[in-house]
Amino acid sequence: MGGQSPFFVKEMKKTTIRKLLPVFIGILAFGVLAGALYGIEWYTKNGGEPEKGALDVLREKEIVYFDDVPYLPKSDLKTLLVIGVDKNGEMKSSESYINTAQCDFLLLFVMDTLKSEYTLLHINRDTMADVDEIAINGKVSGTAYEQLALAHTYGDGMEVSCANTVTAVSRFLYGVPIDSYFAMTIDALPIINDYLGGVTVTVPQDLTAVDPALKLGAEVTLMGKQVEMFVRSRSGLEDSSNLARMERQKTYLNALIRTFAEKDLSDEELLRAYDKTAPYILSDLSAATLSDMLKNLPAYRLSRIVSPEGEARVGREYMEFYADDEALKELVIDVFYTPAE
Repeated sequence: MGGQSPFFVKEMKKTTIRKLLPVFIGILAFGVLAGALYGIEWYTKNGGEPEKGALDVLREKEIVYFDDVPYLPKSDLKTLLVIGVDKNGEMKSSESYINTAQCDFLLLFVMDTLKSEYTLLHINRDTMADVDEIAINGKVSGTAYEQLALAHTYGDGMEVSCANTVTAVSRFLYGVPIDSYFAMTIDALPIINDYLGGVTVTVPQDLTAVDPALKLGAEVTLMGKQVEMFVRSRSGLEDSSNLARMERQKTYLNALIRTFAEKDLSDEELLRAYDKTAPYILSDLSAATLSDMLKNLPAYRLSRIVSPEGEARVGREYMEFYADDEALKELVIDVFYTPAE
């Protein structure tokens, strides 16, 4: 990953801001939509046979074999992990290597610069995976098989926690590289939502247990804390799974993008929106890196929004999601690899 320096929109030239900030706010909104097995290395670093227990893929130079078919890594991908942190308030250090916040939302933004398209890989925060545990000295002391959401808990709540989350997600996806991260707390979303005058959605699930206005099928313009209830609520609902919540998040995202497209905000208005949300954001992206990734994005098309298949179960204490291993392999091959000629 790149150097761990904060991202400041004001570093950009004003002519760039107008092009990038709508996309930035779209990603920002994804990042605050709060609420599998260990990805054993597909190959050894020096090539040759994989370690014992590895998947049915081998590496020979740059070629990966899956079901006896050779594949090469796509060479024109840029990846950004968007992390929605289950925490109110600003992004601040816990001043130790343990904190109480979890990553409640995980979205991997995969940009294919060759095809001028991008894929959004929406990952269930309940996904069971190997997560590094970080000791009081800041060093990795071992791994625990638990929810991906807990990866952020090991660390300082800032750069260390974000890097640990990137590592856990990369492992879950069988070692695919993740270039950068973009993390945000939940307080940013109502700010953006209300700045746009609210976002209108058709409620896909009965949420009257948390808000009487959120009836199944009702058309509601979400405002303030109501948006957080819509995208985060689980407890007390008939379907309290994270899968149901992820569907609501997609509903909100589509409505948010549509609402933003209908607005003709000036550069000054966009910067004011950013200024209000900046305290709730942390990223290892520089303005130049983000600009390089996104400067041509208006000409790109959204290829798809996909999520790993699997089964949600009630665990000993919490919900657990177990990814279907074969389906996950196929998804990773499809998104990150291309057939070798």
